[in-house]
Amino acid sequence: MARKYVRFNYFEVKLVPAKEAFKKQIAEADQEDITFSSADLWDMTEFLNFLDSNKENFDTSVLLGDERGELEPGSIIYTEKYKTYGFQLSKLVDTNIPSKKKIGKIKEEIMLEDDEFIGHFVTIIYDDVHNVVMVQSNLYGLSTIQIEQYLTEMRLKFLDEKGYDDDDEILAVRLTPILDHTKLKSALQADYYRKLRIKGSDISLDAALNGDSLISDARRTLFKMQGINIDITVSLGVAEKTASLDEEAVREVLKEFQNIPSDQRPKIELTMKEDEEAPIEVINLIEPRMTDRFSVEIEPRKTIGHEFLHGKMLEKYITRRSDIRRVLGIV
Repeated sequence: MARKYVRFNYFEVKLVPAKEAFKKQIAEADQEDITFSSADLWDMTEFLNFLDSNKENFDTSVLLGDERGELEPGSIIYTEKYKTYGFQLSKLVDTNIPSKKKIGKIKEEIMLEDDEFIGHFVTIIYDDVHNVVMVQSNLYGLSTIQIEQYLTEMRLKFLDEKGYDDDDEILAVRLTPILDHTKLKSALQADYYRKLRIKGSDISLDAALNGDSLISDARRTLFKMQGINIDITVSLGVAEKTASLDEEAVREVLKEFQNIPSDQRPKIELTMKEDEEAPIEVINLIEPRMTDRFSVEIEPRKTIGHEFLHGKMLEKYITRRSDIRRVLGIV
């Protein structure tokens, strides 16, 4: 049996003007900050019910560049008690196909028919009450941007099939990360700090001239060398699983970060453990996304079943619902 950690992110599901969504994607690539002039929560209930009731005769495959996305047939699971929908999206790949290999034998190519693909899967839970999704993070599955593109195209196909008129401007689905800014407080109280990374420019570090922490030292170094950008990483060795960076030095960095105006803060990524029993967590203090993970044991040559994964995810989601309401300001 192999132990695998499954990670998740939480998002609000919104509809935004397609032009703004496109600009936002470009901005993220350039690490700029652009907010939407308008964004409404998308109630996916009718959409998911339609897909579930028309699963036999409605094409759910969408071309995403060189790949395809598809709603895995029969994967929609509605849980009446919690008003949640679970479903699975497939990423269909027909390039860079792996080979089969036996020890001491020549590798064998995996031959695909014209209508066959290699599939990678992402399980998603949608909360019908709060318009929130919990999305499995899978390195090989659909990315967040691809999921947004897939849902956008599927929503347009759904509207066309139902004969609905969309708004004057085409709307795109946007997954907005749920941010939990209380993570800075928990970071200040953590017992173990594994890695600290500071990225910034001469502009973002301007407010950090007078302190004695690593942020101020980075600004002074940048000034002396007449540089523009700086990227510093301090970490422990892989083998030192129970060790920590100097706690007081890290906390000084975090305290100075708190005192810098929000529009001038450098990017700080902290890898930490709240206590000895807690899992390792990576926090981006500029954008402290709400995330979760749990571990599962997998037999060799087996995959994690969607129903099993959905059950584990739903169990975790229910325990996080109150935190989500708090962060989103829902009474």
